[in-house]
Amino acid sequence: MSSGMTRAWAIAAILGASAPVLADTPATTVGNGNVVAADHPITITLPGERSSENLELVGGMAGVGLVIAGLGVFYHLDSRSTSNTVSAEAPTSLPWTDADQAQYDHAHSLAVRAGVCYGIGGAILVGALITWIATAPDDQHVVIQPHVTPTVAPTPGGAMLGGQWRF
Repeated sequence: MSSGMTRAWAIAAILGASAPVLADTPATTVGNGNVVAADHPITITLPGERSSENLELVGGMAGVGLVIAGLGVFYHLDSRSTSNTVSAEAPTSLPWTDADQAQYDHAHSLAVRAGVCYGIGGAILVGALITWIATAPDDQHVVIQPHVTPTVAPTPGGAMLGGQWRF
């Protein structure tokens, strides 16, 4: 054997393999993979997954909240356009009529509806957010015991050290 082969097999002997009879011997398993694996377990943290019922609940709450808030925007814009017809920009020397009062009252009732829709829609959206946070699934911790098998393959002029891993 060459000095490179001798050094390689000396390393392999330290790892637990014996020197081969022929230099053309295929790769040899060295050491005990189970002993190495027990010393180095791998711990992985996986995020928890939400159930489809949870996703439907939170999505439904958010959807309803957005629809009601959108209705509030509709009432708000309608109130604004109605109140613009009876604004301070109109001539103030004219007497206040019953039609002006009716438009003012209609604009006020639309503004109240908009405020109510904003409040209810916002409360439902906040409830959806709180539900999303409160029902977050716990992370899962998975321990993997790898099985490591160091290998030695004799080559001309030395040897090649390597390894195999299984999970």
